[in-house]
Amino acid sequence: MEDVRVPAMPNPFITEWLISPICDGILRAAGEQYRDLYRVVVAKRTGNLASSAHVSTGVERDRLVAVMEVGDPVAYYAASHEFGTTGGFHPMHGAHDLNRILNAMGAL
Repeated sequence: MEDVRVPAMPNPFITEWLISPICDGILRAAGEQYRDLYRVVVAKRTGNLASSAHVSTGVERDRLVAVMEVGDPVAYYAASHEFGTTGGFHPMHGAHDLNRILNAMGAL
């Protein structure tokens, strides 16, 4: 057995890999799976909410992250659908679709 010397953090390989095109591709693919699953699960009266979901990647601090956003000027009700409302004429419970899908992805 040989002694393996691992450089102290920050490890240059890990630092470079976390902002590499390969890591970006893996994160984008995972984010797109999440988005596609969301589009299947979310309620679709008009389809606007499902079609408003999109994925982007970017660098946050020293690594790539994937972000899925839901809602746009047409699907302006994304937050109230997801989290519910407490006031107004028709208080409603949130659907919590994003958490259900995150749990499903975690179980894979």
